[in-house]
Amino acid sequence: MENLEKEGTPMPITGRAACAELLQQLLVSPAAKQAGVFKIGLADFKEFNDIFGRHYGDLLLEKIIAYLSNFPAAQLFRPVGVEFLLILPNSGYTRTAEIADEICTRFNETWHIGDMDFICSMNLGFVLPPQEAQSGEELMEMLDSAGQEAYRTGQNTAIPFTEALRAGILRTKAIATKLKNALASPDDPDLEVCFRPTVLYDAHRYTRAESYVRLFSDMYGLVGEASLIPIAEQSGLATALNLYAIRHTCALIRALLDAERSFETIAVPVSAVQFLQPKFDEQLKVIIDEYNIPADKLALELAESTLVNSFMQITYMMGQVSDLGVELVLSDFGTGYSGINNILTLPVDVLKLDRLFVLQMENDERCGVVIEGLISIAHKLGMRVIAEGVETDHQREMLAGWGCDYQQGFYYSATVTADELPPMLSMPPKEE
Repeated sequence: MENLEKEGTPMPITGRAACAELLQQLLVSPAAKQAGVFKIGLADFKEFNDIFGRHYGDLLLEKIIAYLSNFPAAQLFRPVGVEFLLILPNSGYTRTAEIADEICTRFNETWHIGDMDFICSMNLGFVLPPQEAQSGEELMEMLDSAGQEAYRTGQNTAIPFTEALRAGILRTKAIATKLKNALASPDDPDLEVCFRPTVLYDAHRYTRAESYVRLFSDMYGLVGEASLIPIAEQSGLATALNLYAIRHTCALIRALLDAERSFETIAVPVSAVQFLQPKFDEQLKVIIDEYNIPADKLALELAESTLVNSFMQITYMMGQVSDLGVELVLSDFGTGYSGINNILTLPVDVLKLDRLFVLQMENDERCGVVIEGLISIAHKLGMRVIAEGVETDHQREMLAGWGCDYQQGFYYSATVTADELPPMLSMPPKEE
Protein backbone atom coordinates (compact mmCIF):
# COMPACT_ATOMS: atom_id res chain seq x y z
CA MET A 1 0.00 0.00 0.00
CA GLU A 2 1.31 3.42 -0.90
CA ASN A 3 0.73 6.66 0.95
CA LEU A 4 -1.46 8.83 -1.27
CA GLU A 5 -0.24 12.16 0.09
CA LYS A 6 1.59 14.49 -2.27
CA GLU A 7 3.71 17.12 -0.61
CA GLY A 8 2.38 20.65 -0.91
CA THR A 9 -1.16 19.72 -2.01
CA PRO A 10 -4.21 18.50 -0.11
CA MET A 11 -4.53 14.73 -0.19
CA PRO A 12 -6.90 13.46 -2.91
CA ILE A 13 -10.03 11.63 -1.78
CA THR A 14 -9.50 7.89 -2.08
CA GLY A 15 -13.06 6.72 -1.51
CA ARG A 16 -14.49 4.38 1.10
CA ALA A 17 -14.46 1.28 -1.12
CA ALA A 18 -10.79 1.77 -1.97
CA CYS A 19 -9.93 2.22 1.70
CA ALA A 20 -11.82 -0.95 2.59
CA GLU A 21 -9.78 -2.78 -0.04
CA LEU A 22 -6.55 -1.39 1.44
CA LEU A 23 -7.61 -2.62 4.87
CA GLN A 24 -8.44 -6.00 3.36
CA GLN A 25 -4.85 -6.19 2.13
CA LEU A 26 -3.66 -5.29 5.62
CA LEU A 27 -5.71 -8.04 7.25
CA VAL A 28 -4.17 -10.80 5.12
CA SER A 29 -0.61 -9.60 5.79
CA PRO A 30 1.62 -10.40 8.81
CA ALA A 31 1.55 -6.67 9.67
CA ALA A 32 -2.04 -7.03 10.92
CA LYS A 33 -0.80 -8.49 14.20
CA GLN A 34 0.91 -5.24 15.15
CA ALA A 35 -1.00 -2.62 13.13
CA GLY A 36 -2.91 0.22 14.71
CA VAL A 37 -5.64 1.74 12.55
CA PHE A 38 -7.11 5.21 13.15
CA LYS A 39 -9.98 7.19 11.66
CA ILE A 40 -9.71 10.94 12.17
CA GLY A 41 -12.70 13.13 11.33
CA LEU A 42 -12.26 16.91 11.34
CA ALA A 43 -15.07 18.80 13.05
CA ASP A 44 -16.66 22.05 11.87
CA PHE A 45 -14.34 22.27 8.86
CA LYS A 46 -17.08 23.76 6.69
CA GLU A 47 -17.43 26.60 9.16
CA PHE A 48 -13.67 27.12 9.03
CA ASN A 49 -13.86 27.49 5.22
CA ASP A 50 -16.85 29.81 5.50
CA ILE A 51 -15.03 32.08 7.96
CA PHE A 52 -11.46 32.06 6.67
CA GLY A 53 -11.89 30.95 3.03
CA ARG A 54 -10.85 27.86 1.10
CA HIS A 55 -7.26 29.06 0.75
CA TYR A 56 -6.69 28.81 4.49
CA GLY A 57 -8.72 25.61 4.55
CA ASP A 58 -6.33 23.99 2.07
CA LEU A 59 -3.33 25.23 4.04
CA LEU A 60 -4.78 23.79 7.23
CA LEU A 61 -5.34 20.44 5.53
CA GLU A 62 -1.71 20.44 4.38
CA LYS A 63 -0.56 21.03 7.97
CA ILE A 64 -2.75 18.23 9.31
CA ILE A 65 -1.73 15.81 6.56
CA ALA A 66 1.96 16.56 7.17
CA TYR A 67 1.52 15.93 10.90
CA LEU A 68 -0.34 12.64 10.48
CA SER A 69 2.14 11.45 7.83
CA ASN A 70 5.08 12.06 10.16
CA PHE A 71 4.53 8.99 12.34
CA PRO A 72 7.05 6.19 11.62
CA ALA A 73 5.89 3.99 8.71
CA ALA A 74 2.64 5.96 8.52
CA GLN A 75 0.24 5.16 5.70
CA LEU A 76 -2.36 7.90 5.35
CA PHE A 77 -5.48 7.88 3.20
CA ARG A 78 -8.57 10.05 2.78
CA PRO A 79 -11.80 8.04 2.42
CA VAL A 80 -14.20 10.97 2.08
CA GLY A 81 -14.40 14.71 2.75
CA VAL A 82 -12.27 15.63 5.76
CA GLU A 83 -11.91 12.13 7.18
CA PHE A 84 -8.52 10.43 7.27
CA LEU A 85 -7.49 6.81 7.63
CA LEU A 86 -4.11 6.29 9.30
CA ILE A 87 -2.42 2.88 9.35
CA LEU A 88 0.66 2.30 11.50
CA PRO A 89 1.88 -1.25 10.65
CA ASN A 90 4.27 -1.78 13.57
CA SER A 91 2.81 0.26 16.39
CA GLY A 92 1.71 -2.54 18.72
CA TYR A 93 -1.06 -2.43 21.34
CA THR A 94 0.49 0.01 23.81
CA ARG A 95 2.00 2.35 21.23
CA THR A 96 -1.30 2.55 19.32
CA ALA A 97 -3.09 3.81 22.44
CA GLU A 98 -0.25 6.29 23.08
CA ILE A 99 -0.43 7.62 19.53
CA ALA A 100 -4.19 8.17 19.88
CA ASP A 101 -3.49 10.33 22.94
CA GLU A 102 -0.72 12.17 21.09
CA ILE A 103 -3.08 13.05 18.23
CA CYS A 104 -5.67 14.37 20.69
CA THR A 105 -3.02 16.47 22.41
CA ARG A 106 -1.88 17.93 19.09
CA PHE A 107 -5.42 18.91 18.12
CA ASN A 108 -5.85 20.66 21.46
CA GLU A 109 -3.11 23.01 20.29
CA THR A 110 -3.25 25.61 17.50
CA TRP A 111 -2.11 25.24 13.89
CA HIS A 112 0.21 28.06 12.79
CA ILE A 113 -0.43 29.28 9.23
CA GLY A 114 1.31 32.42 8.04
CA ASP A 115 1.12 34.88 10.89
CA MET A 116 -2.04 33.42 12.44
CA ASP A 117 -2.93 30.52 14.72
CA PHE A 118 -6.02 28.41 14.04
CA ILE A 119 -7.98 25.86 16.06
CA CYS A 120 -9.32 22.70 14.44
CA SER A 121 -11.19 20.03 16.38
CA MET A 122 -11.54 16.37 15.48
CA ASN A 123 -12.88 13.05 16.68
CA LEU A 124 -10.79 9.88 16.59
CA GLY A 125 -11.83 6.26 16.49
CA PHE A 126 -9.16 3.56 16.48
CA VAL A 127 -8.75 -0.21 16.53
CA LEU A 128 -6.02 -1.75 18.64
CA PRO A 129 -3.89 -4.62 17.33
CA PRO A 130 -4.13 -7.44 16.63
CA GLN A 131 -6.78 -6.81 13.98
CA GLU A 132 -9.65 -9.27 14.37
CA ALA A 133 -11.97 -8.08 11.62
CA GLN A 134 -12.94 -10.59 8.95
CA SER A 135 -12.91 -8.09 6.11
CA GLY A 136 -11.79 -4.58 5.23
CA GLU A 137 -15.39 -3.36 5.26
CA GLU A 138 -15.91 -4.80 8.74
CA LEU A 139 -12.79 -2.97 9.93
CA MET A 140 -14.16 0.26 8.41
CA GLU A 141 -17.41 -0.30 10.33
CA MET A 142 -15.44 -0.78 13.54
CA LEU A 143 -13.65 2.52 12.93
CA ASP A 144 -16.97 4.22 12.12
CA SER A 145 -18.49 2.99 15.36
CA ALA A 146 -15.55 4.15 17.47
CA GLY A 147 -15.45 7.48 15.63
CA GLN A 148 -19.15 8.09 16.23
CA GLU A 149 -18.70 7.36 19.93
CA ALA A 150 -15.79 9.83 20.00
CA TYR A 151 -18.02 12.44 18.34
CA ARG A 152 -20.70 11.91 20.98
CA THR A 153 -18.13 12.09 23.79
CA GLY A 154 -16.71 15.47 22.82
CA GLN A 155 -14.17 17.33 20.74
CA ASN A 156 -10.63 15.97 20.41
CA THR A 157 -11.58 12.65 21.97
CA ALA A 158 -10.12 9.26 21.06
CA ILE A 159 -12.25 6.13 21.52
CA PRO A 160 -11.00 2.57 20.89
CA PHE A 161 -13.24 -0.05 19.38
CA THR A 162 -14.58 -2.37 22.10
CA GLU A 163 -16.84 -5.37 22.43
CA ALA A 164 -19.59 -3.04 23.60
CA LEU A 165 -19.30 -1.13 20.33
CA ARG A 166 -19.29 -4.45 18.46
CA ALA A 167 -22.62 -5.23 20.11
CA GLY A 168 -23.84 -1.85 18.86
CA ILE A 169 -22.84 -2.76 15.30
CA LEU A 170 -24.70 -6.06 15.54
CA ARG A 171 -27.75 -4.22 16.91
CA THR A 172 -27.63 -1.71 14.07
CA LYS A 173 -27.38 -4.45 11.44
CA ALA A 174 -30.23 -6.43 12.97
CA ILE A 175 -32.52 -3.39 13.19
CA ALA A 176 -31.58 -2.29 9.66
CA THR A 177 -32.47 -5.75 8.34
CA LYS A 178 -35.76 -5.72 10.23
CA LEU A 179 -36.54 -2.22 8.93
CA LYS A 180 -35.72 -3.18 5.35
CA ASN A 181 -38.06 -6.15 5.51
CA ALA A 182 -40.83 -4.07 7.12
CA LEU A 183 -40.57 -1.38 4.45
CA ALA A 184 -40.93 -4.07 1.80
CA SER A 185 -44.23 -5.10 3.41
CA PRO A 186 -46.39 -1.96 3.75
CA ASP A 187 -48.80 -3.66 6.17
CA ASP A 188 -46.09 -5.04 8.49
CA PRO A 189 -47.48 -4.41 12.02
CA ASP A 190 -43.97 -4.14 13.48
CA LEU A 191 -43.42 -0.79 11.73
CA GLU A 192 -45.84 1.82 13.02
CA VAL A 193 -46.46 5.50 12.34
CA CYS A 194 -47.80 7.20 15.48
CA PHE A 195 -48.47 10.86 16.19
CA ARG A 196 -47.65 13.54 18.77
CA PRO A 197 -50.48 16.07 19.22
CA THR A 198 -49.63 19.78 19.42
CA VAL A 199 -51.65 22.45 21.22
CA LEU A 200 -52.41 25.90 19.83
CA TYR A 201 -52.13 27.65 23.18
CA ASP A 202 -54.46 30.61 22.68
CA ALA A 203 -57.21 28.35 21.31
CA HIS A 204 -56.49 25.77 24.01
CA ARG A 205 -57.01 22.82 21.72
CA TYR A 206 -55.08 20.39 19.56
CA THR A 207 -54.70 21.80 16.06
CA ARG A 208 -51.57 20.04 14.83
CA ALA A 209 -49.60 16.82 15.19
CA GLU A 210 -46.36 15.30 13.96
CA SER A 211 -45.65 11.74 12.96
CA TYR A 212 -43.41 9.43 14.97
CA VAL A 213 -42.09 6.19 13.45
CA ARG A 214 -41.23 3.22 15.63
CA LEU A 215 -40.23 -0.37 14.95
CA PHE A 216 -40.67 -3.48 17.05
CA SER A 217 -37.76 -5.92 16.99
CA ASP A 218 -38.02 -9.41 18.48
CA MET A 219 -34.41 -9.12 19.62
CA TYR A 220 -34.23 -5.49 20.80
CA GLY A 221 -37.82 -4.56 21.61
CA LEU A 222 -39.34 -1.22 20.64
CA VAL A 223 -36.96 0.99 18.65
CA GLY A 224 -37.98 4.64 18.77
CA GLU A 225 -37.46 7.29 16.13
CA ALA A 226 -34.35 8.73 17.80
CA SER A 227 -32.55 5.43 17.21
CA LEU A 228 -34.36 4.35 14.06
CA ILE A 229 -33.63 7.38 11.87
CA PRO A 230 -29.81 7.27 12.32
CA ILE A 231 -29.85 3.54 11.56
CA ALA A 232 -31.96 4.19 8.46
CA GLU A 233 -29.48 6.84 7.33
CA GLN A 234 -26.47 4.58 7.92
CA SER A 235 -28.06 1.68 6.05
CA GLY A 236 -29.34 3.66 3.07
CA LEU A 237 -32.99 3.31 4.10
CA ALA A 238 -33.67 6.92 5.08
CA THR A 239 -35.42 7.84 1.84
CA ALA A 240 -37.66 4.77 1.94
CA LEU A 241 -38.52 5.41 5.59
CA ASN A 242 -39.30 9.08 4.95
CA LEU A 243 -41.61 8.26 2.07
CA TYR A 244 -43.28 5.55 4.16
CA ALA A 245 -44.03 8.09 6.91
CA ILE A 246 -45.20 10.70 4.39
CA ARG A 247 -47.60 8.25 2.75
CA HIS A 248 -49.09 7.17 6.07
CA THR A 249 -49.43 10.79 7.15
CA CYS A 250 -51.14 11.77 3.91
CA ALA A 251 -53.53 8.84 4.36
CA LEU A 252 -54.35 10.15 7.85
CA ILE A 253 -54.87 13.68 6.51
CA ARG A 254 -57.30 12.30 3.95
CA ALA A 255 -59.20 10.46 6.70
CA LEU A 256 -59.30 13.60 8.88
CA LEU A 257 -60.70 15.65 6.00
CA ASP A 258 -63.30 13.00 5.25
CA ALA A 259 -64.33 13.00 8.90
CA GLU A 260 -64.50 16.83 8.84
CA ARG A 261 -62.00 17.19 11.66
CA SER A 262 -60.65 20.68 12.29
CA PHE A 263 -56.85 20.88 12.16
CA GLU A 264 -54.02 22.96 10.71
CA THR A 265 -51.30 20.54 9.59
CA ILE A 266 -49.80 17.13 10.28
CA ALA A 267 -46.00 17.17 10.14
CA VAL A 268 -43.47 14.52 9.17
CA PRO A 269 -39.87 14.76 10.46
CA VAL A 270 -37.69 14.19 7.39
CA SER A 271 -34.00 13.38 7.12
CA ALA A 272 -31.78 15.89 5.33
CA VAL A 273 -30.93 13.02 2.98
CA GLN A 274 -34.42 13.36 1.53
CA PHE A 275 -33.88 16.99 0.57
CA LEU A 276 -30.76 15.97 -1.35
CA GLN A 277 -32.80 13.76 -3.68
CA PRO A 278 -33.06 15.67 -6.98
CA LYS A 279 -36.71 14.75 -7.64
CA PHE A 280 -38.04 14.79 -4.09
CA ASP A 281 -40.47 17.63 -4.84
CA GLU A 282 -41.89 15.67 -7.77
CA GLN A 283 -42.29 12.54 -5.62
CA LEU A 284 -44.00 14.60 -2.96
CA LYS A 285 -46.48 16.09 -5.43
CA VAL A 286 -47.36 12.62 -6.73
CA ILE A 287 -48.16 11.45 -3.19
CA ILE A 288 -50.20 14.57 -2.38
CA ASP A 289 -52.19 14.14 -5.60
CA GLU A 290 -52.63 10.42 -4.94
CA TYR A 291 -54.35 11.09 -1.62
CA ASN A 292 -56.11 14.19 -2.97
CA ILE A 293 -55.21 16.42 -0.05
CA PRO A 294 -54.46 20.16 0.07
CA ALA A 295 -50.69 20.59 0.14
CA ASP A 296 -50.89 23.03 3.03
CA LYS A 297 -52.30 20.34 5.31
CA LEU A 298 -48.94 18.54 5.17
CA ALA A 299 -45.82 19.83 6.92
CA LEU A 300 -42.25 18.57 6.67
CA GLU A 301 -39.90 19.01 9.59
CA LEU A 302 -36.14 19.31 9.19
CA ALA A 303 -33.58 19.59 12.01
CA GLU A 304 -31.48 22.77 11.97
CA SER A 305 -28.34 20.80 12.81
CA THR A 306 -28.60 18.83 9.55
CA LEU A 307 -28.12 22.00 7.49
CA VAL A 308 -24.41 22.17 8.28
CA ASN A 309 -23.65 20.02 5.23
CA SER A 310 -24.96 20.68 1.71
CA PHE A 311 -26.72 23.86 2.83
CA MET A 312 -27.27 25.24 -0.69
CA GLN A 313 -28.69 22.00 -2.09
CA ILE A 314 -31.03 21.51 0.86
CA THR A 315 -32.15 25.14 0.74
CA TYR A 316 -32.95 24.83 -2.97
CA MET A 317 -35.11 21.73 -2.43
CA MET A 318 -36.81 23.38 0.54
CA GLY A 319 -37.79 26.18 -1.83
CA GLN A 320 -39.20 23.68 -4.33
CA VAL A 321 -41.22 21.95 -1.60
CA SER A 322 -42.45 25.29 -0.26
CA ASP A 323 -43.65 26.23 -3.75
CA LEU A 324 -45.92 23.19 -3.65
CA GLY A 325 -47.65 24.74 -0.64
CA VAL A 326 -46.24 22.29 1.91
CA GLU A 327 -45.46 23.88 5.28
CA LEU A 328 -41.82 23.71 6.43
CA VAL A 329 -40.83 23.36 10.09
CA LEU A 330 -37.27 23.86 11.34
CA SER A 331 -36.66 21.86 14.52
CA ASP A 332 -33.86 22.09 17.12
CA PHE A 333 -34.00 25.85 16.59
CA GLY A 334 -31.37 27.66 18.64
CA THR A 335 -29.05 24.68 19.10
CA GLY A 336 -28.05 23.96 15.49
CA TYR A 337 -25.25 25.33 13.37
CA SER A 338 -26.94 27.33 10.66
CA GLY A 339 -27.25 30.54 12.70
CA ILE A 340 -29.72 33.41 12.51
CA ASN A 341 -28.14 34.75 9.30
CA ASN A 342 -28.88 31.55 7.38
CA ILE A 343 -32.39 31.33 8.88
CA LEU A 344 -33.16 34.46 6.86
CA THR A 345 -32.58 32.55 3.61
CA LEU A 346 -34.71 29.50 4.45
CA PRO A 347 -38.36 29.24 3.33
CA VAL A 348 -39.46 28.21 6.82
CA ASP A 349 -42.96 28.72 8.23
CA VAL A 350 -42.57 27.36 11.75
CA LEU A 351 -39.64 27.11 14.17
CA LYS A 352 -39.52 24.42 16.85
CA LEU A 353 -37.56 25.18 20.02
CA ASP A 354 -35.30 22.37 21.11
CA ARG A 355 -36.54 20.44 24.14
CA LEU A 356 -33.25 21.11 25.97
CA PHE A 357 -34.22 24.79 26.25
CA VAL A 358 -37.57 23.85 27.74
CA LEU A 359 -35.90 21.43 30.17
CA GLN A 360 -33.34 23.98 31.39
CA MET A 361 -35.42 27.13 31.54
CA GLU A 362 -36.91 26.44 34.99
CA ASN A 363 -33.44 26.30 36.57
CA ASP A 364 -31.53 28.79 34.45
CA GLU A 365 -32.82 32.33 34.01
CA ARG A 366 -30.44 32.89 31.09
CA CYS A 367 -32.14 30.09 29.19
CA GLY A 368 -35.46 31.90 29.59
CA VAL A 369 -33.93 35.07 28.17
CA VAL A 370 -32.73 33.11 25.13
CA ILE A 371 -36.13 31.48 24.58
CA GLU A 372 -37.97 34.78 24.86
CA GLY A 373 -35.54 36.32 22.40
CA LEU A 374 -35.87 33.46 19.90
CA ILE A 375 -39.66 33.65 20.03
CA SER A 376 -39.52 37.40 19.46
CA ILE A 377 -37.14 36.99 16.51
CA ALA A 378 -39.35 34.31 14.96
CA HIS A 379 -42.48 36.43 15.25
CA LYS A 380 -40.77 39.46 13.74
CA LEU A 381 -39.72 37.26 10.81
CA GLY A 382 -43.34 36.17 10.33
CA MET A 383 -42.82 32.66 11.69
CA ARG A 384 -44.69 30.72 14.35
CA VAL A 385 -43.04 28.81 17.20
CA ILE A 386 -43.56 25.34 18.68
CA ALA A 387 -42.02 24.38 22.03
CA GLU A 388 -41.50 20.64 22.41
CA GLY A 389 -40.87 18.70 25.60
CA VAL A 390 -43.37 20.57 27.81
CA GLU A 391 -43.82 18.49 30.97
CA THR A 392 -44.85 20.84 33.79
CA ASP A 393 -47.44 23.50 34.43
CA HIS A 394 -44.67 26.00 35.18
CA GLN A 395 -43.10 25.42 31.75
CA ARG A 396 -46.48 25.85 30.14
CA GLU A 397 -47.07 29.18 31.86
CA MET A 398 -43.58 30.53 31.15
CA LEU A 399 -43.81 29.71 27.44
CA ALA A 400 -47.28 31.22 27.22
CA GLY A 401 -46.01 34.40 28.85
CA TRP A 402 -43.32 34.71 26.19
CA GLY A 403 -45.88 34.33 23.42
CA CYS A 404 -45.04 30.80 22.25
CA ASP A 405 -47.71 29.83 19.70
CA TYR A 406 -47.77 26.04 20.12
CA GLN A 407 -46.81 23.59 22.84
CA GLN A 408 -46.15 19.86 22.68
CA GLY A 409 -45.11 17.30 25.29
CA PHE A 410 -46.17 14.82 27.95
CA TYR A 411 -47.90 17.56 29.94
CA TYR A 412 -50.54 17.48 27.23
CA SER A 413 -50.36 14.05 25.66
CA ALA A 414 -48.15 11.05 25.06
CA THR A 415 -47.66 9.68 21.56
CA VAL A 416 -50.92 8.34 20.16
CA THR A 417 -51.88 5.99 17.34
CA ALA A 418 -53.45 7.03 14.05
CA ASP A 419 -56.82 5.83 15.39
CA GLU A 420 -56.51 7.82 18.62
CA LEU A 421 -55.57 11.15 17.04
CA PRO A 422 -58.75 12.14 15.10
CA PRO A 423 -61.05 12.55 18.15
CA MET A 424 -58.40 14.69 19.86
CA LEU A 425 -58.40 17.30 17.10
CA SER A 426 -61.84 18.53 18.14
CA MET A 427 -61.37 18.64 21.89
CA PRO A 428 -59.33 20.68 24.41
CA PRO A 429 -56.05 19.13 25.62
CA LYS A 430 -57.17 18.70 29.22
CA GLU A 431 -59.81 19.83 31.66
CA GLU A 432 -59.38 23.29 33.17
